[in-house]
Amino acid sequence: MPQSLPASMDMSHATGLAWLRQRRLQQLLWVLVAVFGLVIVMNLGFGRYRSAGLEMVIVLALALAMHWNQRARTMHAVGLTVATLLLGLCVLMVNNQGLYDEAPMAFPALLLFAGLFGFRRMFWGLVCGMLAVVALLFFLHQAGVFHSAPVMPLDWRRPFVIGLIVLVTGLFAWLLTSDLMLAMRQLEAEKRALEASHARIEVLAQRDSLTGLPNRSLARERLGFLLQQARRSGGMVAVMFLDLDNFKTINDSLGHAAGDDLLCQVADKLRACVRETDTVARVSGDEFLILLGDLQDEDAIVAVVAKVTHLLGRAFTVEGVEVLATASLGIAVAPRDGEDADLLLKNADTAMYQSKDAGRNTFCFFDASMNESVTEHLHIASGLRSALAAGELQLHYQPQFDLHSGRILGAEALLRWHHPELGWIPPGKFIPIAERSGLINELGSWVLRQACRDAQAWRSDGLGELRVAVNVSPLQFRRDDIEREVAQALLASGLPATALELELTESLLVADARNIGEVLQRLGAQGVQIAIDDFGTGYSNLGYLRRFSVHRLKIDQSFVRRMCANAHDEGLVRAIIEMAHCLDLQTVAEGVEDSQTLERLHAFGCESAQGYHWSPALPADAFVEFVRDRQAVAG
Repeated sequence: MPQSLPASMDMSHATGLAWLRQRRLQQLLWVLVAVFGLVIVMNLGFGRYRSAGLEMVIVLALALAMHWNQRARTMHAVGLTVATLLLGLCVLMVNNQGLYDEAPMAFPALLLFAGLFGFRRMFWGLVCGMLAVVALLFFLHQAGVFHSAPVMPLDWRRPFVIGLIVLVTGLFAWLLTSDLMLAMRQLEAEKRALEASHARIEVLAQRDSLTGLPNRSLARERLGFLLQQARRSGGMVAVMFLDLDNFKTINDSLGHAAGDDLLCQVADKLRACVRETDTVARVSGDEFLILLGDLQDEDAIVAVVAKVTHLLGRAFTVEGVEVLATASLGIAVAPRDGEDADLLLKNADTAMYQSKDAGRNTFCFFDASMNESVTEHLHIASGLRSALAAGELQLHYQPQFDLHSGRILGAEALLRWHHPELGWIPPGKFIPIAERSGLINELGSWVLRQACRDAQAWRSDGLGELRVAVNVSPLQFRRDDIEREVAQALLASGLPATALELELTESLLVADARNIGEVLQRLGAQGVQIAIDDFGTGYSNLGYLRRFSVHRLKIDQSFVRRMCANAHDEGLVRAIIEMAHCLDLQTVAEGVEDSQTLERLHAFGCESAQGYHWSPALPADAFVEFVRDRQAVAG
């Protein structure tokens, strides 16, 4: 969770004003000591030894106040200073002219001092003390104690006026110092709030608000520090880029709150995999960064990777559901793969995508050849954006046959791309790039519209009621407008809904069963056919086959091609066909390449098939010619 502000910072804010008062008091005490020291020298020069002795006592008292102030006993120092100065002024007045002496002129300054550094009771106690001194001196005058009094007789009016001056001066000093102290407290409070806000902003700027882990900015700063250490020690630094596999599926199916819970659990597991000196950071949605410093060999890196994969390999309990959160890791090592923080992060990210392409739930060390793949990836992604407008994309069609009658039922639409510079690019290369770059939605929409137009053209040309099968990407199907796109493609082409078949993957059906099930129900109600593509390679869960409006299972070609040479694959194909029949589903075998495979499929009860035994995927014109030739031979 996000870190709180340090307690020492709060304490320093609380004592900021007290520290300023202590410092100012110390400066004033030094001034008073210096002034009284000068007066002592002057009195000694004129032979006033009694006055000089009194002033020395005052200096000693002020020195004691300075000592207390240095020991943070500020209130004691203020009280001693006020008492010493008041007593000193009283003694000076008694020893000299009493109420006619210049000493009372210092009363206002002493009131200001007490108002600034003291407290309410001390201040008003000082005012009362000053009034008492004035009254006492008046009575001493009346008793004839002061023989050097001036010619003008002293009556009650002079102490009364001096008392009024003290009261008014005290009121002014109190109001002034109260306002000043209030303003200082407000400024101090605003300063504390501003500094606390800055501290919180700094924490948020460097921490992930969900997991409390360092974010990308702080991780990059720490990586720079680790690299500096490595240069001095000669050790290695490892940068591990980690991306959770299929996190979006979990997030979409269980909800964002469950996704956040999973991310927090993963963060805790990753912290447990590294040392305290290492760093685990969350750099984006489901991407984490692990920084390992002070490494002597790559065995230590592999040990951490093994620990990470082991801990993440265990099921996480989220919302009462056990889910798996495997990860793909990319690793870059300094100084071998670079000594710059940005370069190492880039290389680790590249290696992570390589591990995803290798099948996920694995790790890859960075290799210089990966940069060539990245360049090619960017080139292909850039070319895809203009391929549609330039007419570089084509649909090829592989015929699908009824194994009982031998007639053509329809065809599977397969996307092909002829790049002007690179030539024919295999779908296995550009389709994943289209999915990662977000272009798959645009490509999928074009394929759907074009396939419907071609299928309707076949009907118009008299080729019969052929159906067309179109592969739909999971990313495309999860869009809210998939039903609208299907309806628009059928309406624009005039193709009946029963002539369109959408091929979906097993993982898509498992990911968001409730929402996708509702969409399939509505599509099925319109007459659109649904097939499960590459069946047997994914979850193969009978539950979703019973719930969803599925019409056909397409047996993956990897099993079909090996079924004559491998008894295990043959048994698997037979089991899929029998299971489909039990569920009232039809089967389509992919990858039929010889008559022996065809005969066994026919014996097992498979309804239809496609493969090189009949024809590869053909351009639209060649497919039309192929169908006409087959129909002519059959006729």
